[in-house]
Amino acid sequence: MNSSDEEKQLQLITSLKEQAIGEYEDLRAENQKTKEKCDKIRQERDEAVKKLEEFQKISHMVIEEVNFMQNHLEIEKTCRESAEALATKLNKENKTLKRLSMLYMAKLGPDVITEEINIDDDDSTTDTDSATETCVSVQCQKQIKELRDQIVSVQEEKKKLAIELENLKSKLVEVIEEVNKVKQEKAVLNSEVLEQRKVLEKCNRVSMLAVEEYEEMQVSLELEKNLRKKAESFAQEMFIEQNKLKRQSHLLLQSSVPDQQLLKALEENAKLIQQLEGERIQHQQKVKELEEQLENETLHKEIHNLKQQLELLEEDKKELELKYQNSEEKARNLKHSVDELQKRVNQSENSVPPPPPPPPPLPPPPPNPIRSLMSMIRKRSHPSGSGAKKEKATQPETSRDLSSTIHTGTLISSVNQFQVPVPDALGNLCLSRK
Repeated sequence: MNSSDEEKQLQLITSLKEQAIGEYEDLRAENQKTKEKCDKIRQERDEAVKKLEEFQKISHMVIEEVNFMQNHLEIEKTCRESAEALATKLNKENKTLKRLSMLYMAKLGPDVITEEINIDDDDSTTDTDSATETCVSVQCQKQIKELRDQIVSVQEEKKKLAIELENLKSKLVEVIEEVNKVKQEKAVLNSEVLEQRKVLEKCNRVSMLAVEEYEEMQVSLELEKNLRKKAESFAQEMFIEQNKLKRQSHLLLQSSVPDQQLLKALEENAKLIQQLEGERIQHQQKVKELEEQLENETLHKEIHNLKQQLELLEEDKKELELKYQNSEEKARNLKHSVDELQKRVNQSENSVPPPPPPPPPLPPPPPNPIRSLMSMIRKRSHPSGSGAKKEKATQPETSRDLSSTIHTGTLISSVNQFQVPVPDALGNLCLSRK
């Protein structure tokens, strides 16, 4: 029965170990998935930044072209203004020359009629030339109006481009701020992942220490069982030999005449038997006290510490699950924000996008279970040291009691009565956890 119970307990322990390993691997896989998601988000962010840089370069090129066109138009405008000024000067000079020529003709008299006729011909030619000049000036005015209209349209286009450029700059600033926020959130997620890794490593260390202590306790129990079995067998042999000696002494007393020496020996034997019985009773009381001390002090403390560790591990597991859920939600929010940024960038190519939605608020910082674990481990280390001292102190007493029982020939309590119920308690805890 004991071997079957031990096998069941070992199977429970192995199943619990496998469950813990599986949960750890699942958490590790989830952590890798979150890392991959973060890498994807980082790549998308880099692509968005590259596209924004390209938009910025294109906007700079457009601004340079607009400035070049504006300078060219200003140069043409100045050239046309200077040409118009020269044309007006030439017209004024021509008018003054005509007046002078008319005055000179009036002073010359009738002798120069032919010359006047020639002058009239020249005047007709000059009139035709002036008509052509006026025609040319009308065409120039039309061209000037067209150029002015073009200048006005170009200025309006320049204003529109400047407004679009300012909008693009504001959008770029907003996108840069959002990218910085995404970077900060990513740094927070990386720090949380590192903290979760540290907590998992500490939980694994604590579980390994608990398993090692349980194995050491199991080995010590097996050693005590073997020692008790050997002591029981040796005590039974001594008891059988004592019965044989009693029978032989009884036969000798019946066969021979009682002498004074035999009477003295019998009295001494009776006294020794009484002393042995008293020592046996004292030994039984000591054994009971030692059993009670062991059961009450060391084992209960160890079981209580193991229960507390299991509760702490369960709480840490729940906290880690909550943290992973929060990290998944954050990753989803980040992905959603990156998708919105991508949409906004795509819309900025075509038209002015609407203002971006505000980012989701950061979750509150989770409680740190490491301090509670470390405090429990420190509390546990102090009673374990005192229990080891008590065990070291009780080992010589138990060896003396065993030697006295072997010499007296008294029976020792069975091993099953001194069985420590640590695995049963662990099994019950595991079942309740399930």
